[in-house]
Amino acid sequence: MILIALIASSLAYVLSRYNFIGKNLIFSLIIATMVIPGLGLIIPQYQIAVKFNITNRLLGLIPVYTAWMLPFSTFMIKGFVDNLPRELDEAAYVDGASTLCVYFKIILPLMKPAIAAVSIFNFLSSWEEYGWAQTVISSEKLRTIPIYIAGFFGRNNFTQFGYVFAISFLSLIPILVIFISFQKYFITGLTTGSIKG
Repeated sequence: MILIALIASSLAYVLSRYNFIGKNLIFSLIIATMVIPGLGLIIPQYQIAVKFNITNRLLGLIPVYTAWMLPFSTFMIKGFVDNLPRELDEAAYVDGASTLCVYFKIILPLMKPAIAAVSIFNFLSSWEEYGWAQTVISSEKLRTIPIYIAGFFGRNNFTQFGYVFAISFLSLIPILVIFISFQKYFITGLTTGSIKG
């Protein structure tokens, strides 16, 4: 989540504030990648994971989840940054601030609501993801919660609903903790980038 937030926020800032050759092409590619379902590319992703020897490791989940969530995160944060007044940047530049100083000391703190909203969405997406984790992880010790829950269905021709409900309930606890912790940022982040003007 942190890696995605850092990359997406910096990419969104550059796409929102700077004009350069290929800017529209890059943004169009980001939007286009949102249309492609992640599991549609599962075979080449698995082949790459095998080449880099990250199968059957939790490390194998990180690059794919990052690639899946980065376009949406960039799109959402860019919508938020577009609504921030450019006068903030200009005033800092007049005072002699560098580009990095403007980004880290002015813009990034203002992005907290958008980053919190995107981080919650990313956490939920990775926490609930089943397809890629089932493909890349075969060890029982490394199974994620959705794979663990699915293991109780149909084992010995019997579904153990008591275990399924208990583990499903316990899997909600981290989601609730994160949502309650970031609730004020989440609500602000959802509404701020949604209206142009």
